[in-house]
Amino acid sequence: MEDLCAVAMKELQEETGVNHARLVSEEVFSLETLTVDGHVKRGVWVPSHLHFNLTYLAEAEEEENLVVREDENSAVQWWTFEEALKVSTEPWMVEHIYKKLIEKLES
Repeated sequence: MEDLCAVAMKELQEETGVNHARLVSEEVFSLETLTVDGHVKRGVWVPSHLHFNLTYLAEAEEEENLVVREDENSAVQWWTFEEALKVSTEPWMVEHIYKKLIEKLES
């Protein structure tokens, strides 16, 4: 479990630039297997495949600087849950994953 937690924290830092976050728990918050249809990404064909989505819950202060890195993210920003649901460009993820995570957090 420690290795997965370390990977989660490394990914959080790489994707957001946040350096002082902490995991709320070492327990996995959510786990899904997602199908991804074949698509073109940056001009290259990516065949259909599965994503293994493992989510940990972390927290950080809003004062933490966020860093946009073109190779990691395109518009990292602090959002409320409601705002995040509205700006997502992935309707299926909003309906089936993001709403589930928010409901789990609020229960």
